Amino acid sequence: MCLKQFCAITAVTLCLLLPVSASAASSATTYTMTAAEMSALDNRLSLLLQQTKSTRQALAESQAALTESRVELSKLKSESIKLQIELKAQSSLLESVNRSLKASAKEEARTRRRIKAQRNAAIVVAVGLLAYAVDK
Repeated sequence: MCLKQFCAITAVTLCLLLPVSASAASSATTYTMTAAEMSALDNRLSLLLQQTKSTRQALAESQAALTESRVELSKLKSESIKLQIELKAQSSLLESVNRSLKASAKEEARTRRRIKAQRNAAIVVAVGLLAYAVDK
């Protein structure tokens, strides 16, 4: 019963509104246009449609290029992070090798000083023995 009442109320409301909308439509202003004006308007509309189509195509191409650029940027960022990690590892390794070389250089310098001191001591002993042998 409710559905029937709803339909009846809706039908009555529409019937009451029909004359209002018809009177509003009849009071609308009418414009006349020459064939040349209509043709110019039609040409303008065709031009605008063509420009809209071209613009949409350019937009689609630009969006595709943007998507491609974003993918490339993402790859490059990933590669950059990977290279930064590799650079840190190489830098750490280089610092370790540098410390090792400095320690080896210190050890070599100590060894050279010790050998030089031993050589000088041997020369002093040899000169002393030679002097002793010459004296006797």
